[in-house]
Amino acid sequence: MVQAPTLSVVLPNYNHAHLLPRAIEALLAQERPPDEIIVVDDGSTDDSRTVIAQMAARAPAISVLLNEKNLGVVRTQNRALEAASGRYIYLAAADDWVLPGHFKLALEALEANPACGLFCGESMLVDGKSDRLIAIRPPARPTHQARCVSAAETIDLLRRIDNWILTNTCVFRRDCMIEAGGLDARLGPFADGIMARKIALTHGFFFAPAVVASWAVFTDGFSRRAALNLDQAKYFLDFIPARLSEDPAFPKWYPSVFAARWRFATSRLALETEPIDNHHIASMGARSSLDRIALKVIWTLLGPRPARLATLAWLSMRLRPTSLIELARTALVRRMERRNGPAEGRFLERRAEGP
Repeated sequence: MVQAPTLSVVLPNYNHAHLLPRAIEALLAQERPPDEIIVVDDGSTDDSRTVIAQMAARAPAISVLLNEKNLGVVRTQNRALEAASGRYIYLAAADDWVLPGHFKLALEALEANPACGLFCGESMLVDGKSDRLIAIRPPARPTHQARCVSAAETIDLLRRIDNWILTNTCVFRRDCMIEAGGLDARLGPFADGIMARKIALTHGFFFAPAVVASWAVFTDGFSRRAALNLDQAKYFLDFIPARLSEDPAFPKWYPSVFAARWRFATSRLALETEPIDNHHIASMGARSSLDRIALKVIWTLLGPRPARLATLAWLSMRLRPTSLIELARTALVRRMERRNGPAEGRFLERRAEGP
């Protein structure tokens, strides 16, 4: 007898009482709902525990764990993972939400492609306060067709682009997560992304060019705080490449590529601050005296807006964070697709198919 797929959702929460109902309702409303939703409250000081108890009382799929003190996102996720029983795992967030059909699409794809270690798709990037649409991510697709991308293809992709796996869209095979070592709390906001890349490098992944989730961006979000805190940014710049160098699953050239992309990512966010955080950019984005001189000239001669654009252009040229060809290709394909309707309204126009 073939075992039916089972899906566990892991949902950590810390002081998101006002956002939890939206996240949980979206999970419960899935065409293929999760078999269990494990909500772990990480020592919240707002009304989160009351909200969680009320929702759990009317939804048998919800089970609740309570941390006596705040442990942090990754340690809280790991506690929920220890309690999860599903063959497939979705790492949810209280401030994000899934869109209709997400889990049905993901499970169909993974069942039809048993060699693939994870499913991922596209996400609407929205402003956390207003829900205003900012963009569709990833900016560069790994493929424009719904298909399984092999481990060998993944290596080639990592040379060109590195941000196609959006973990808020991922459904993982549990056994692949375990094989990859799970979520390493030392990696902080990179724990899920590094694990996902390792799974893709060893088992391949299934990508569907369809918008399946919403990613809310907050100025005080977990990842953004790490990127804009200079001490943390420098710590991860040293620690993560060293950690990747020790792992044979990652190509030998990847740690240096990751470091350059992290330098660019933190600098890009520092460019968005008001005023521009020049010290952060000089510390993270400049790798040579030439960079420091060029940035100083830009900031001295140009006004704020031109300086932002010129700094971004210089850092893009020097750090080469992604393939401009792939960015342009994805933008062109999406523009053509919008002729059939806006991307944010065509969540699941493509269905996952086997090879």
